[in-house]
Amino acid sequence: MTLALLVLAPFQITQANSQQDHLDTIILGMGCFWGAEKRMSALPGVVDVESGYANGEIEASYRKILSHESLRKLGLSEKRNHTEVVKVTFDTNTTSLEAVLIGFWQNHDPTQGDRQGNDVGSNYRSAIYTHSDEQTTTAIETRDIYQQALLANEFGRITTEIAPLTNYTAAETYHQDYLVKNPNGYCGLGGTGVIYPGNHESHRQRATTTARLDGEKLDPQRQLVVFEAQGCHFCQHFKADILDHWQAEVAIASSLSRQPPAGWTLQKSLIATPTIVLFEQGNEVSRLTGYNGDMNRFWQWLDSQRMRPEASNIAASMVSGRS
Repeated sequence: MTLALLVLAPFQITQANSQQDHLDTIILGMGCFWGAEKRMSALPGVVDVESGYANGEIEASYRKILSHESLRKLGLSEKRNHTEVVKVTFDTNTTSLEAVLIGFWQNHDPTQGDRQGNDVGSNYRSAIYTHSDEQTTTAIETRDIYQQALLANEFGRITTEIAPLTNYTAAETYHQDYLVKNPNGYCGLGGTGVIYPGNHESHRQRATTTARLDGEKLDPQRQLVVFEAQGCHFCQHFKADILDHWQAEVAIASSLSRQPPAGWTLQKSLIATPTIVLFEQGNEVSRLTGYNGDMNRFWQWLDSQRMRPEASNIAASMVSGRS
């Protein structure tokens, strides 16, 4: 029995090392790591995504990073802050660094400098931190390709920092898988909507999301639009609770596009779905983001927009439909 164990042990160790040889990692900054973790975890070939902090000159903890960013804004410190990042581990047998970086470019806006959406600060910078010259080369090559696509779609210059990784610390436990544990009633959106050139799979996946509503076919005086996303279960709940029972003079329409109806204007970019936007004269006047099943919250928002009759009609419809 002892001899058998001695013979098997080297084989098991070799097999484990062989499996590890197929794994590689890259450190990516895409704004708040909660959404970045969720989006990168969905990529084929990615086996693990961990939230963390990288390339700063201070102690790496969530509270200290936020406090230090405040000091920087006041001009009280010149020390570099950490970047909120995700450590992406992927299987090189089933995917490539290029494919992972395509997902990176498409799933956030790399043109915003020290911010990402509503999150502002150097800790939210777009970044790629590499562990080899080969990774750096691939990062630069994919950046230059995506830059041309962004310019063709009237976006600005990419501000993503590409640099060697100097330090990394895993984030606190409560930050890991945060959106899985705390869904908050919405599905986060990321990216500019611009497809990486030649990424045909993304073209197929997003084909149904790019068609904008036609503003000429909507009510120019007052129109509600529900911005949704494929696979968003909060959108599905909103449809079942609200849309399927809608009885109101003010029209409501659904859209899978991140863009407003053609010829109409949003006050700011969408960050999550569902987002319900009230348009008047083709311009956004109010919005409600997220739906966690709290219908009273939605009705209160309608009431604030002088639309209480609509809320009453929906409620009456739901009561009669379920009686």
